[in-house]
Amino acid sequence: MKKRLLTVLGMLMLAMTLTACSSEGNRTSDETITQDTSQTPGDETAGGDATDEETTDVETTDKETTDTSELDSVSILADVWSTYGENEKFYGMGGDMNNMVENAPGMFSLDDKEALAATLLVQTDAAGMIDEAASLVHGMNLNIFTGAAFHLTDPANKEAFAELMKNSILNNQWMCGSPDQYVIYSVGDEYVVMAFGAVDVLPVFKEKFTKVHGEKAKVIVEGNVAQ
Repeated sequence: MKKRLLTVLGMLMLAMTLTACSSEGNRTSDETITQDTSQTPGDETAGGDATDEETTDVETTDKETTDTSELDSVSILADVWSTYGENEKFYGMGGDMNNMVENAPGMFSLDDKEALAATLLVQTDAAGMIDEAASLVHGMNLNIFTGAAFHLTDPANKEAFAELMKNSILNNQWMCGSPDQYVIYSVGDEYVVMAFGAVDVLPVFKEKFTKVHGEKAKVIVEGNVAQ
């Protein structure tokens, strides 16, 4: 009962955050376009520049990720969240308001287009390119951290979807302070992951995301969100 009450209270607090902190506007940013860079041949089996056998085993395990056919939007985020230490975690909430989970990523319904745009900044054009979404957000302030994974209906739309998401982030009017940085990844051909957040929070996610998903993860675009 106590846990359920805390979850309900968290949902209400998040709803208040969404109401106050998300609407359209115009912004610019310092943007970095990152070309796909694969690891040199042999890294997967040799463990890169590892200095001892034990380290090599750990790094090889991190990079031998499963095929994306075995993934879904929730697991892409959950696999990363599971690597956070207790001193790295924040109070997180996953999923949409009707299917919210506490301290874990959750599936986000595509039926409520208004919530999709307000929470994950997926506008109408971009929403038409996906058939699945999952999210993990900071339970007190979306600008501290918001992360989402999306499954594309057509892999050919990967770059176009990423461009729409980038523009949506940069053109959002932040009313409770803006996030510092953003990043958009592809995971294989079918998934796109976007995240934005504070300068002391987003880099942790980026480091863990790359370590967990290895060569499957490619940065499409990243940059700073203008103040």
